[in-house]
Amino acid sequence: MDCVVIYVRSIDDSWTLLVKDVLEKGFEGKFWSGEKEHTNVCIPFSLLENEKLDITHFYGPYDLKYKSLTSYFFEGVLPIDKLKIAFGKLDQFIFNRKGLIRSERIDTLKIILEKTIESQNFKFNEISLATMLHTQKWVFHPDKERQLSYSKLLLESLVESGELIKVDFQYKLSPKALSTISDYEDELKKHNQNLAQSKSMKWLTIVLIIVAVVQTTVTYITST
Repeated sequence: MDCVVIYVRSIDDSWTLLVKDVLEKGFEGKFWSGEKEHTNVCIPFSLLENEKLDITHFYGPYDLKYKSLTSYFFEGVLPIDKLKIAFGKLDQFIFNRKGLIRSERIDTLKIILEKTIESQNFKFNEISLATMLHTQKWVFHPDKERQLSYSKLLLESLVESGELIKVDFQYKLSPKALSTISDYEDELKKHNQNLAQSKSMKWLTIVLIIVAVVQTTVTYITST
């Protein structure tokens, strides 16, 4: 599909013109005013200075909308929007070539927590979760069904462990999720501290070995 539909409307929406032809002197088309309908009405350009213009370019599955002839020319006639669509398709192609990364339990809870902070009544399902994790591009990914199945299992697992509450066919965060995230952060902090101590001990051991070698070498040299 590749066609353009143009509507001209008065400021107060008292009349509408569906443009069928653009003549030298103005727009011609089907005219509505209240319940009255007229065909082959031509409105001169000189009378359209303050009227509203709605231009929709149906381009394949896309509805490209413009509010003026200027924007239609610079974005529609010039292939700006078509280039955006082409780049979007390229981006989707690259996205589809990659596997959908499966979010772990804590990462998922953190994302849901941020959404819940923004809206206390935030509810979601496996579809909206996939959108939060991967944007709307996941819908066109060849692995989308597996992603939905994983998201569903992940959410049910969080319900079983008490971090989520299931309401009808949707989910929402439970207060336990805060303690779960807090406990995880504490464990992660301890783990990082242990790693830092382990690295410090490793370097300390290396330094002691070097010192011991130097002392042994010096003792051997002085004794000879």
